[in-house]
Amino acid sequence: MDRNINMGSRRRSGRVARRVIGAGIAGAAMAGALAFAAAPASAAPLPKVEPTVENAAPTLDNIKLGIDRAVATNPELGPAGELALSLFPKY
Repeated sequence: MDRNINMGSRRRSGRVARRVIGAGIAGAAMAGALAFAAAPASAAPLPKVEPTVENAAPTLDNIKLGIDRAVATNPELGPAGELALSLFPKY
């Protein structure tokens, strides 16, 4: 008897989960459609930024700084830190 009760609740929970997932996907699609419709038609396109080392320099500097700090706080990471830093371009 208990087994049948559990099976029924499992089926219901599966249906509920599918409904929740379906509602989430539908909500995301609706939000995207509303955002697209709200954009002004006369908006100028954004300028293209070509990825170069100069553009990425602040990010690379932050990553290198993080590696340096990790090695400074944990000296046993020295060889791994040197290896990681050797993978970055020199500029």
